[in-house]
Amino acid sequence: MTVTIKELTNHNYIDHELSATLDSTDAFEGPEKLLEIWFFPHKKSITTKETLRNIGMDRWIEILKLVKCEVLSMKKTKELDAFLLSESSLFVFDHKLTMKTCGTTTTLFCLEKLFQIVEQELSWAFRTTQGGKYKPFKVFYSRRCFLFPCKQAAIHQNWADEVDYLNKFFDNGKSYSVGRNDKSNHWNLYVTETDRSTPKGKEYIEDDDETFEVLMTELDPECASKFVCGPEASTIALVEPNEDKGHNLGYQMTKNTRLDEIYVNSAQDSDLSFHHDAFAFTPCGYSSNMILAEKYYYTLHVTPEKGWSYASFESNIPVFDISQGKQDNLDVLLHILNVFQPREFSMTFFTKNYQNQSFQKLLSINESLPDYIKLDKIVYDLDDYHLFYMKLQRKI
Repeated sequence: MTVTIKELTNHNYIDHELSATLDSTDAFEGPEKLLEIWFFPHKKSITTKETLRNIGMDRWIEILKLVKCEVLSMKKTKELDAFLLSESSLFVFDHKLTMKTCGTTTTLFCLEKLFQIVEQELSWAFRTTQGGKYKPFKVFYSRRCFLFPCKQAAIHQNWADEVDYLNKFFDNGKSYSVGRNDKSNHWNLYVTETDRSTPKGKEYIEDDDETFEVLMTELDPECASKFVCGPEASTIALVEPNEDKGHNLGYQMTKNTRLDEIYVNSAQDSDLSFHHDAFAFTPCGYSSNMILAEKYYYTLHVTPEKGWSYASFESNIPVFDISQGKQDNLDVLLHILNVFQPREFSMTFFTKNYQNQSFQKLLSINESLPDYIKLDKIVYDLDDYHLFYMKLQRKI
């Protein structure tokens, strides 16, 4: 189903005061820091009764303060908790989490407190006896090169410093600089080796985990203008009067740009559940979390300012399987590019299965994008994952 009005009123948590006062005038660094921690390979592998979803909201707020961001709103499904943040998003599953934060956030500074809470409240023991480091099932940390690195906190100004900091917490981490190693074109990745000694549980069946990310710069001005709250925004009648203006305008931006129609399974006649949470920032900017079939998400974040416009899309939806072969990630990409029409974009696709339909389709993507030229095309074999990276630029 596409987004409906009720999605404005069924939040499990919402901070109306923050939503009403948040101002994005000085928020200019769009590229996000993406931290993904798999504590266990699956929720059935968890060795105690408690899970990450048993951690209270006050604790998540405490963790996010260390990152220098706040919770705007949150929605729960049977499988995950999706937090819409003042700077991007947080997705919490029973056994893993994904934190994506933009601006000048200090993402890595949450690690010590996070593992402390996990140990004290969930009785999860990941600290090794030798060296005192942590050994969860898997850790990913990645980011595009920043537009304004000098504006970041010291820890995030230099990739080597971030890697050094991560190595204080984890063993067997590997660092990659993917693409052209200059100031404006590469993508950085840190990943730990999979801890194969982690108990998997009797009923454990390995998922064909996949993540698709598209990072876009120099958006078409007309496309970017759809994510700007002009002077008329203060006089717009609220779609749902009891909700704040930011969530109301976020809902309208989603409908106007058809970002709720990226996947065929979100169509009105689909029998899969579809939940939506979006926010329009003042004077400009947009963030949204969409949840499909209770456990899959896609998230978009837009900073439309002229001179440093940026938009990102990330999804863990196994599109070919869930659409029963009607759609793949190339279709998803074409939809996104049509909405934003960037001058440049890079994309990454992680999958455990090299024969994944979307992986194979993306390898020959050039034929489907006649308006773009390829700058980089790289494939990595990373432990138990395959990574496809590509950067393209619009033809002049």
